[in-house]
Amino acid sequence: MTSKEITDFIDSMTWEECTVRLYGKLYWCLGVTRYPQDNKLRIQVFEADPVTYEGIRDLLSYASNSKDDCMRHFLEDKYWDGKSFYEVAPDMEWVDL
Repeated sequence: MTSKEITDFIDSMTWEECTVRLYGKLYWCLGVTRYPQDNKLRIQVFEADPVTYEGIRDLLSYASNSKDDCMRHFLEDKYWDGKSFYEVAPDMEWVDL
C-alpha cells in the first residue's frame, strides 16, 4: 500500500472491516466493533481461506473499553509473523471483495 492507502486503511479500520493480501495470503481485518455480550470494543484480524473466505487462523483478537486502545494494538502489536502493521503495510494489497 502507498502511504495514502495506509492512512485510508487505518481510517477504515476504525469502524469497518477490510481485507488485505500479504505474501500470498488473504486476511480479514474486522474493525473496532462493540460486542453486546460484555459491552467491550474488539478488533480482530484472521487469515482467511482464499476460496471460501472462512477464517482459518486468528492473528489478533483484542478487547478494550477504548477505540484508541484497540487501534494501538492493531497498529503496534507484532502479530504479522513478528512484525507490526506499519512494518508490513508497504507489502500489503488492500483487496475489495
